[in-house]
Formats: sequence, structure tokens, C-alpha cells
Amino acid sequence: MKQKITEMSNIFKILSNEVRLCILVNLCNNEEKRVTDLQCCSNSSQSFVSQQLSKLKALGIVSSRKNGVETYYYLKDKNICDIIKKLGLVNNKCNNKEEI
Repeated sequence: MKQKITEMSNIFKILSNEVRLCILVNLCNNEEKRVTDLQCCSNSSQSFVSQQLSKLKALGIVSSRKNGVETYYYLKDKNICDIIKKLGLVNNKCNNKEEI
């Protein structure tokens, strides 16, 4: 039980970051996205979004695949999408910061 509580606490820490949350919402709504596609979530630079994706990738939440010079990210942990669905955020468009 303690391990599950720790795991859920870590998930909520991940979701508490606005940019990471929007990245995850977008990945739940769409199968794959490039970094430039995920910049819609904030006025953040491409490098900041890439840093957040690296954190999510290191935690095993997202993964990526290369297609030529493009890198596409996708949701690896579908349980995260279930949590986001329960929050009512899936299928919302994330076109700018005000929509989150």
C-alpha cells in the first residue's frame, strides 16, 4: 500500500506542472506529437518542452520514435491517460495557455 501511495504521489507531482500536464493531455488526445506540436501549451521554448519530455521519458511515461530527423513522442503509460480522463481534460484542445 505504501508503494502505491508513493507512486500516486509521484504521478500527481508530474501532473502539477502546467506544461507537463498539457503535454500529457495532448498525447492522450493524439497518438504521436513532435516537440514543436507540443509547444502549444505555453509560451515556453522548444528546449523547455524538450526538457519536460525528457523528464517524462525518464519516468517511463512517454516514449519516442525517430522518423528521419523528426522525433515523435507518444504516451507509454496508458494509466496516466486514465487519470487525465477522470480529470475531464481529454479531448480538450490545448491551443494556448489560457485553455488549460
